[in-house]
Amino acid sequence: MAYKDIVPVGSGLIIGATSFGLGVLYANLPYDVNTLWRQDETGTAFITSLAHYSVWGNSPAYVHHIFHSVIGLGFIGAFIKLYKPSEDAKYFEYGSLFLYMVGVIIYLTNLRIGVNSCLAGDWGEVDMPTGINVMAASQVMIGFALFGVLLLQGGLYYAEWYDNRLKVKFFEEEERAALAAASAKTDNLAESEVVGSKGASASGASASSTKAKKKSK
Repeated sequence: MAYKDIVPVGSGLIIGATSFGLGVLYANLPYDVNTLWRQDETGTAFITSLAHYSVWGNSPAYVHHIFHSVIGLGFIGAFIKLYKPSEDAKYFEYGSLFLYMVGVIIYLTNLRIGVNSCLAGDWGEVDMPTGINVMAASQVMIGFALFGVLLLQGGLYYAEWYDNRLKVKFFEEEERAALAAASAKTDNLAESEVVGSKGASASGASASSTKAKKKSK
């Protein structure tokens, strides 16, 4: 199996892991909207959000392992595509890896620590509503980073598709030009043969006429 046959697998892993991460963010969106984007004077939205993230933090270990394994698959896909990147595609791949790492780092430093704070009740130098909003804002930044990964991968796919289309068109035009040149060459040879045969016939007729005149004399 050639390396180019494995590259689509890498693309699938990156897109799959990124989409999975966006799905996790979407699951948290109903809680984050009520705390970050809407004014809640009663504080009910923060209590609901705190309960939601506490349930997430208290989930069995395998739930977190599944999520982290999917993150790891995204890194594997990125490294597959960066093993032998083409000159035209390497900046797309480096950009995708950079944005993916930005999302993962924000998750580990803000969101994961925030979930642990929900469980421990220790928010450090801020209060609980501020800590909840920091988690919500962090997920917005993660969303932008992961969406950027999808845009880069989509842009790379389009660039490769368009490049292949231009190459196919170029080779088709080259083939048509070669066929036209070969056809023109064949026609020229045929015309030369016809002219040559006519010249030979004329020479033969002239020679016959000359011989006939000599005999008559």
